[in-house]
Amino acid sequence: MKTDQAPYPAWIYRQSAALPYRWHGDDLEVLLITSRGAKRWILPKGIVEPGLTARASAAKEALEEAGLDGESARAPLGSYRHRKWGGTCEVEVYPFRVWSEMDDWPESGVRRRRWLPLSEALRLVEDRRLREIIADLPFVVAKPAHETKPAGRQDSHPSRPPRLIFVFRHAKSSWEDPELEDFDRPLAPRGERACESMARYIALADIRPDLVLCSAALRAGQTVEEVRPALGDQAVVKLDRGLYLAGPQAMLNRLRRTADDVRSVMLVGHNPGMRSLAMQLAGSGDDADLARLEKKFPTGALATLVFRDRSWSDLETGACELHSLVRPRDIGEKREAKKA
Repeated sequence: MKTDQAPYPAWIYRQSAALPYRWHGDDLEVLLITSRGAKRWILPKGIVEPGLTARASAAKEALEEAGLDGESARAPLGSYRHRKWGGTCEVEVYPFRVWSEMDDWPESGVRRRRWLPLSEALRLVEDRRLREIIADLPFVVAKPAHETKPAGRQDSHPSRPPRLIFVFRHAKSSWEDPELEDFDRPLAPRGERACESMARYIALADIRPDLVLCSAALRAGQTVEEVRPALGDQAVVKLDRGLYLAGPQAMLNRLRRTADDVRSVMLVGHNPGMRSLAMQLAGSGDDADLARLEKKFPTGALATLVFRDRSWSDLETGACELHSLVRPRDIGEKREAKKA
């Protein structure tokens, strides 16, 4: 997708939205939520996350942004575009039949939600194309004979989401003091600037690892410190001396020992091991990203890999899909944060 020379990787601009609906007697109602900043009335939406389909990602946004459990339609009702992050986002809209609502949900502190008759929702939504999509909803959803949740239904978001591995090479280090041991070399000013760029990307892409395994070398620890606010409060950071200049097999063995209740892990370390590990794990992915990874994995680069097996102990060569490879140079000037 072309994104008008956008400053972020193209995958950032692919989004999906849930159009929550229910029947109130013979009347069709839709649910809108408020945006974070301007408090406009919008639909739950977000970036299509690594390892998820657009349909599943829409259901995930409905849960996180609006506290709704339900089922997405198998096909989108339509799509619309909006300008954001210096480019153009393409948003697929999935009708989302709501089964239940949570009283408290991940973003309940920053958003409001409201059930509305269709005509009132159309009045509150600002985007013309989105209004057209919402107006088509009565033509594609039928009033069910019963409003009970069907037994044995398949959720539109997976009960076991894929595992994610973020391979993050430390940023550029300083050689200014020749007497320092390699282990004690700090980040260079260029490395600090790269961390600022990557922190913006991490926040924008909603990269929130459960566990960060970081080499105990100073430059690796400083890289994590620089991006730490973007990783989220849930991230547990562990410094590991064994990751200092570790080879790919040692890092693979460490990942295999990860507890299975951990969904996502970020490894922060050094080349050549980091590049070799990413190449070893990536059995598939975008051809351009795979070619770039084979050519070079520069300081500050971040590879996102999707692992679909049940247990970390099953991790092996070629078991992952390379979702994206982002370098500090790929990130443009400072832009706004992730969600509307």
